Parts: sequence; structure tokens; C-alpha cells
Amino acid sequence: MKRAIQHGRSVGALILIALSGCDNVSWGGADIAVVPPPPQAQAPTLTPTEEDPTVERLPAGPVLYYVVRTATGGTMTPVAEISGDSLRAIRATQDPTAFAGRFISELMRQGSEFVLFRAGVRVGTLVVESAASPQDGGACALPQAAGSLELSADGLGAREFLALSKLNAPDAPRRAEQPLVPSRNMQVVAPIIAERLMRRRRASLPANWQRATAQLLPFPVVTAAGPGYATTFLVGDTLGPGLDAEGYSIFYVGIPSEASYDTVYVDYRPYPETGKAAPRVIDFLDWDRDDRVELLLQVYGVTDAWFEAVGPDEDDEWSRIFADSCRGTPSLSSPVLTGADTVG
Repeated sequence: MKRAIQHGRSVGALILIALSGCDNVSWGGADIAVVPPPPQAQAPTLTPTEEDPTVERLPAGPVLYYVVRTATGGTMTPVAEISGDSLRAIRATQDPTAFAGRFISELMRQGSEFVLFRAGVRVGTLVVESAASPQDGGACALPQAAGSLELSADGLGAREFLALSKLNAPDAPRRAEQPLVPSRNMQVVAPIIAERLMRRRRASLPANWQRATAQLLPFPVVTAAGPGYATTFLVGDTLGPGLDAEGYSIFYVGIPSEASYDTVYVDYRPYPETGKAAPRVIDFLDWDRDDRVELLLQVYGVTDAWFEAVGPDEDDEWSRIFADSCRGTPSLSSPVLTGADTVG
């Protein structure tokens, strides 16, 4: 009898164990409910298509940099993000210090390598040794990096370069076929075309256009038999910061044609209307990889300087593709962009 009772208890225990996986169990007139614990609270997550509004956007595309040679190496400043066939300004909208810190951490870390270009040719590398956030300038100021330079023979005589990260650097020749220098024909034709352009605008003309020539830079044109050129003429001004908002500048791009050169882009700036704006070409490079070079300009004001860029589209129509519109710093700023036009 005692053994039968123990056997019955064992069977009952097995039944309870078997039924314990159910949510509700009825046993001996009592209902037993198994309630799962409440889910733990989790922080909201963003889907891949969403962005955290508290974190400022870093450039998603390649960044074009400007490098100046120093006694100990070089300094590198971001110019803009390459976006299709144009450039996009890089700016902090909320916290410039935090933005600069993230930019350095992601894009200008110590040891990062950047390919240097001069006249469309690879001429060396810059390896970042240090980078610093701007101390002032607000959203207009961008971080700068200092690094060591390793230059080829084509880059030894250069003072400034264009640069892209090693990962994003376009395929470009490592040696120049032959140095591009202004031809005698360019030197003769450029002032004649400049005078013609100014007469159309009924502007006062200098006595000697040759003396007004501030820069004459040839560059390769894949759609023409020979190189084109970009040139700047200044009246009452010098190619650098300073002086005042008197005089004017005219910058234009000439492309070879059957008879002479076609002016595919013209930028006339009468300083009393636009403020001083004296442009010079820093260099040219096919940074968007469309087999046509673009021109990066540095434009000088009375107390500041800023970046601009001009280039052709897929139909070889030239236009201004970038103008840094941020003000508030003596290094990167822009005037009111009026008085510019394009002629065919």
C-alpha cells in the first residue's frame, strides 16, 4: 500500500512537469497561469535609411584637399566634397568643434596617406602626422593637418598641390609627358581677347593689356587639338589680398578653335559693385574622373581669400561649379557673386 502511494505521487509529479510548458494549467480545481516577464526596455534604434539628427553629417564622397608646402613638410586643408560633377561645401551647422573632431577622427587620422597632384600628375604623398581643430572662425573654419611629404622629380619645384585620400585618388599619370607652358600664340592672343571682352562691357581699358596680365596658365583639353588656357587680368589691383575695392578683374577660359581660341567661360568683377575678387588658378585635375580637367581657384579679397572652381560638363559647357559661400574667417570666404557671365 505504501509503495502504491509513492507510485501515485511520482505519476502526479510527472504530469505536472509535462503540463508545466502550457500557459494555463487546471489541477485539482485550481487554475495556474504562467505569465512571462515583461520585456526589457531598449533604446530606440535607427533603420539604415534614418540618420541621427544630433550627429552632423560628414562628407560621404571623396574630399578634395589643398596642400601648401612648408619648411618641415606640408599643411593640408579640406576644400570641398566631390559630388558628381560639382563640389559640395563642407560646413558644421551645429557644433563646429565636435564636427572638426569627428572629421579628423574619420578622415584625417594620424598615419593617413594622401596622394599629391600637380598639373594633373601624381607627384608624391602626404602622410598625416597631426591634425587640429580650428580655434575660431565658427562654422566656416575647417580642421588642418600637418604631415610629411614624399615628392617625385615632377613635384620638387612645386609649392602647392591638390590632394585626395589614397583610397579615392583618381588614376593619373605619374610623369608629365611634357611641361605645359604658355605658348607665344597664347601670350599674344590672350590680351586681345581680354580687350574685346571688356569693350563689350564698356569698361575702362588699361593702356597696356600685357601689364594687366596677372596669370596665364595652360591646361590640357581632351576635346581639342592642343591645350587651352585660363587667364586673369587685373586693373588697379594685384593678385593677392589687400588694397581696396576699386578697379576690376576679368578671368576667362580659352579653348583652341580653328581660327584662334573660343572663350568658354568669362568672369568679370567690377570691384565697386562686387567687392574685390582677384582669381588665380591653383591647379587643374580631373577629380571627378570624367576625362575632363577642372580648375580650382583661389580668389583674393581685401582681407580674405576663398576657393572657387570652374569646369566643363558632359557637353563641354563651362560654368562655375563651386563657390565657398561661408564668411567669417580670413582664410575662406566669398563675396557677392554678381557680374559673372559665360559666353560661347
